[in-house]
Amino acid sequence: MKKSLFLVLTLVLTLGISTPVGFASVDDGNVGKSEQGHSMINDKDRKKPGFYKDEAMIKIQAIELGIETEGKDLQVLAEEVTEARIKKAADELSIETEGKTTQELAKEVHHARIMEKAKELGIKIEGKDPKVLAKEVYEAMLKQQADELGITAKGKEFKELRKEVFVRLIKNQAEELGINTKGKDTYTLVDEIHEKKIFQSAEKLGIDTKNKNKNELFEEIITNHYEKAKELKLFPFEDKKDKMYLGYHHSNKK
Repeated sequence: MKKSLFLVLTLVLTLGISTPVGFASVDDGNVGKSEQGHSMINDKDRKKPGFYKDEAMIKIQAIELGIETEGKDLQVLAEEVTEARIKKAADELSIETEGKTTQELAKEVHHARIMEKAKELGIKIEGKDPKVLAKEVYEAMLKQQADELGITAKGKEFKELRKEVFVRLIKNQAEELGINTKGKDTYTLVDEIHEKKIFQSAEKLGIDTKNKNKNELFEEIITNHYEKAKELKLFPFEDKKDKMYLGYHHSNKK
């Protein structure tokens, strides 16, 4: 029986087509085998705030990859999207795919991406274990982001700093959108940011928003205004060039 894949839960430090920590994220190089053999998407996941968005994002990526979505269970579709993205990334990186499992390719793609980023950041590569190098790259990226936000990294553990950066980014974006942040946790703010962006996109596309909720509008955007929204780089097709993923690859899990 084919083993299920799962989408590693990553901490994403910006919003857009990516998803916040705790939500499934389809990201080439960040996919692995579930240690317990659990499915990627279970009933508990479906009840989480923002799940509608993850479902829509999986469908969007399926469309981008030319994968048929009609009548497919979301988990099946997510697996197909993940496999296609991994293979596409492997091809782009000139990684041989024949005879390799998706997990093996994911590991190679992830390491290749880490190598590229390490070179960009001026981090020494030679003779380093992939896990050690990945950790150095993630830490360097996090400190760079913290510095840009005016957050002091000195003396802070990775997880502590990562949380602080994430919270600051979420609050900054909420404030830019005119959302009141007082007394709200990050999950609530993320949900409100997504809602505000969905309504903004709908209005720019000339969609009647009266008596419609964010789920309905989001579905309408990707179903009836896909190309236009993409052309205008409206949510959820915003420019992703500055996005930074700070989750650890599955091979680093203990």
